[in-house]
Amino acid sequence: MKGMMLVILGASLWGVMGIFVRGLSASGYSSYDIAFLRCLLAGIGFFLFKAITQPRVLKINLKGLCICFLYGILAYAMGFVCYGIAVERIPVAVATVLMFMSPVWVAVLGVLVFKEKLEKQTVLVILICILGAAMVADVFGSAGGSMDIIGILAGIVNGFGVALQIMIPRYFVKKYERDTMLVYGFLGAAVGLAFLTDFKTIGTSLQGAEAVSVIVSVLCLGLLCTMVANVSVVKATAYINTTTCSILSSLEVVVGAVVGILIFHESMSVFQVIGAVIVVCASLGPALFQKK
Repeated sequence: MKGMMLVILGASLWGVMGIFVRGLSASGYSSYDIAFLRCLLAGIGFFLFKAITQPRVLKINLKGLCICFLYGILAYAMGFVCYGIAVERIPVAVATVLMFMSPVWVAVLGVLVFKEKLEKQTVLVILICILGAAMVADVFGSAGGSMDIIGILAGIVNGFGVALQIMIPRYFVKKYERDTMLVYGFLGAAVGLAFLTDFKTIGTSLQGAEAVSVIVSVLCLGLLCTMVANVSVVKATAYINTTTCSILSSLEVVVGAVVGILIFHESMSVFQVIGAVIVVCASLGPALFQKK
């Protein structure tokens, strides 16, 4: 139950993330700027929290630090940048559904890395999810025109990044604690993204008339939708398995779709809605109907 609640919390916060990303994009922030601020605030916030509550978690050797930095760049920097690009180019609901393709990548990585047996049921779920994602992404042009291809690819890569956030700590679970990898992973991603960030734009936005709204968006995005959300999902894997964790995050799709429709007045064709339902149902099916 604790693991399930952690996933639900993280998925809900991911679902509303598009509100703050769109707001910062409107203020002139690039995807790199947004990703950098997310990682920086999440890394500093979690570092301070652990320094007070569990200082031993922050102890790590040079090799471990390099591994954590690489983890942050691959899982967080790449995923966060791609999410920003996706939200800029395609509807929030579509970007959220493509992000939820992460259970497919978790299953594939489980076979390739952990030599897990890929059951026929899992293969069927993966194929159905791909079909549903293709419908949501309007690959068949049902919405009167094809979606932006760069936005679609960015959404897919973002889903792969979410899978890496879960799978890499699992791989190193016997060597490093999840909290250790999270702290230095966020900070490592921030260091890598610093070379691509336009600090002039950030400084200018903090001095203008919209400074207050920008600061609120940055804090909500960095602390709530990144630190709290990502930490919750990764820590949930200590209580439930990685595939179940990915599947239960389907709530993110619902929240993201509601945000897109109510806040940004976005619309989806009937064909795309059916695709979204297919993705969610296919992903949840094994968890809901498997025998105890």
